[in-house]
Formats: sequence, C-alpha cells, structure tokens
Amino acid sequence: HTCLSLIENNYNVFIIDSLINSSEDNLISINKISKFSKKSQLGKIFFYQGDIRNREFLINTFKKAKFENMPIEAVIHFAGLKSVNESIENPLSYWDVNVCGTINLLCAMKEFKCNKIVFSSSATVYKPEFDKLLTEQSELGPINPYGNTKLAVETILGNLVKEPFHEWRIANLRYFNPVGC
Repeated sequence: HTCLSLIENNYNVFIIDSLINSSEDNLISINKISKFSKKSQLGKIFFYQGDIRNREFLINTFKKAKFENMPIEAVIHFAGLKSVNESIENPLSYWDVNVCGTINLLCAMKEFKCNKIVFSSSATVYKPEFDKLLTEQSELGPINPYGNTKLAVETILGNLVKEPFHEWRIANLRYFNPVGC
C-alpha cells in the first residue's frame, strides 16, 4: 500500500528486501495494481535484494541512486523480523536484524545526507496494561525481545534527533492490533 501510494504520487521507490519473510510476488502485485492507476505520471519501483545488516550493500544502493541522479531523500523503514514468539525463541537474530540492521541503515543515510526516516515500530514497546487501553502516553516496558528491539531503535532515533549539525526528521509508527481480531 505504501509503495502504491508513493508511485501514484510520482515518487520513485527503492525497495530493499532480503526476502526472508516476503516474496518477489509482492512486487509483481504492486506492478499489476499500479497499471490500473488513473494517474498520468507514476513513479518507478527499483528492487534490490539484500540485507540491511550488510552496510556495504546499503552504501552501494545509495551510491547507485545518487549516480543515476535519483538520490534517496527519505526512508520508510519496514525492514525487520516481526514475530513475538520467534523473538523469544531466537532473540539474537532479532537484535541482529532489527537493531544492527537499523544502525547500518542509519549510517548509510548519514553518509549520503539523507535525514528523513519513518520507522515502523510496534505497540509492543508499551508495558502491558490488562485493566485499561493503551495510549501513546502509556508507560514503556516491552516484555519480549521483539518489543525490546523496537524500543532500542526508537531510543537510537531519539538520540539522533539531538545530534548537532545533522537535522534528522524522524517519525515512529507504533502499530496496535485491532481489538477483537
């Protein structure tokens, strides 16, 4: 949905995906759906299979975009592992992909003066409250490795906002699962 919205608004989209928990079929679907768009000008999609834990790969992706006169100006960061149960079974993988991978991405962004990022976080960063609904002001206190990695990345991003001489613009999206689903 995000890719479709961006290309319909004439943005070029660079998708980086390791395909660990997704498939190239998603790209085929995006391309099929975009053909039905009534917009006269559409952005383009560029796909690079790679892992955000590979800093050299990320830097090369930014270099290639800049060389082709399409510098990456902002990042929407959806990359990461996303299962609470799996994070309990294999916490090191979650810390490696979700935190180390994000650090690599942020370093590449900084090198190419790309200072805008939307981070896909999670409501798992909140301390569970069994007697009331959570709000954005609720106490933080993740109870699993997945939530801990998301909060760690939010903390890193919060530190970057305070970094002198680099004007980061950052948004964290904390998704909640619908009630009753």
